[in-house]
Amino acid sequence: MLLLFLLISSAVADQCSHVFDNTKYSKSTILTMKGLPTNLVYDPLSKDLLFTLIDLETLQNDEIQTKMDQYILRGGQPILIDNVNGQAAAVDVRNNRVYIASDDGLHILNGTDRANFIGMKDEDIVQLFKPRNSDNLYAVLFPDNEVYRIDENTEKHRVENVPCAFIMAVDSEENIFYECDSKFIKVLLKDFQESVEFVGIPKNAARAIAVDDNGRVILAANDGLYWLKPDNIIPKKLMNLDYVPAGVAFNGNNMYVSTTGVIYEYEMCQ
Repeated sequence: MLLLFLLISSAVADQCSHVFDNTKYSKSTILTMKGLPTNLVYDPLSKDLLFTLIDLETLQNDEIQTKMDQYILRGGQPILIDNVNGQAAAVDVRNNRVYIASDDGLHILNGTDRANFIGMKDEDIVQLFKPRNSDNLYAVLFPDNEVYRIDENTEKHRVENVPCAFIMAVDSEENIFYECDSKFIKVLLKDFQESVEFVGIPKNAARAIAVDDNGRVILAANDGLYWLKPDNIIPKKLMNLDYVPAGVAFNGNNMYVSTTGVIYEYEMCQ
């Protein structure tokens, strides 16, 4: 009996061996799929996890366009949004709407998991971000990766003081966190004209940015997860990772992190 108890205790300890912000988490694989799942975003209303799957062979070939598909992960099953060349998604919680970015404009997801076109015809949208407390939608447009605010009429307005963005998040104060050609993470504080660069994150190490349910901006970097604060240039490390992440998203106290071929779910241990 004592041996059985020790074995069970060891298994529980192993399951709760991951630490995020001084709290123990268990890790499980919720999807394995050929390619690179990135641009993770969680919809708290539908309980869906949306992601973009990048074909690695086309990503590594400069002579052809990178193949990307937009998916919904629902009930453990990936569902392809197959009527559009999806490249990113954003969730509007206030209005119960899911935006889909494509290489030919902006769409919204309908009740049959199809993408309906709503505007920005001929625009190649590669990134989207929707702050929870704002009606603005932020988009990054290829080929110059310039950042735009998209209003309710799908009219675009250039964010002049952000030169470009390859990954991006916007907090509740509409401070814009991004990585551009410098390959370092910066923040443009609202109403300011010059960005501030964070220190302590190696060049080319940033992989994804998200905002958790507590309003914290979380960076997924090569070696772990960091909390980026607008009033401190030194990020706070919250978690170590033993793999290179490609995406991060949050569902309450739980989180999703992706890497090549897999999406993990981290659940807070009780």
